[in-house]
Amino acid sequence: MGSVWKYLDNGSDQGTAWRQRTFNDTTWRSGAAPLGYGDPVATKVSYGPKASSKYVTTYFRRAFQVTHGYTGLTLRVRRDDGVVVYVNGIQVARSNMPTGTIRYNTLAATTVDGSGETAYVTVRFAAPLVKGTNVIAAEVHQAARSSTDIVFDLELVGTGNTGPLA
Repeated sequence: MGSVWKYLDNGSDQGTAWRQRTFNDTTWRSGAAPLGYGDPVATKVSYGPKASSKYVTTYFRRAFQVTHGYTGLTLRVRRDDGVVVYVNGIQVARSNMPTGTIRYNTLAATTVDGSGETAYVTVRFAAPLVKGTNVIAAEVHQAARSSTDIVFDLELVGTGNTGPLA
């Protein structure tokens, strides 16, 4: 939580390549989490040129180094409104998003208000990590283009250290 993330907040359709470990994100901005707007955040992202028609999706990426394997990972994510999370291009979590294919203009299932805006969703999953550089990629979606806020923060913890990766 509170880590520095790369982010893209220009309303563009990034397709699926941005989720991959090898994607070049050097032109993306970076800032400390929580990231968003409308709520107290460390880094403010753009919602676009019109307050009445905000961007639906904001993209986030963070590279991290791994030397040891784990039997599992626990992800805690704060999202307003919906999020899909990938590790090395593999979807590992989805919260408050519809089923099926997610596109840049897919709206979150519902609006997150009140205590939901500060709550962290916890997901446990098998660890798709590789030795060296790994990447968490997340896309946060609004429930409506007129939404007043967006927020993103994430924590990833490994459990069951299995020793050095080959």
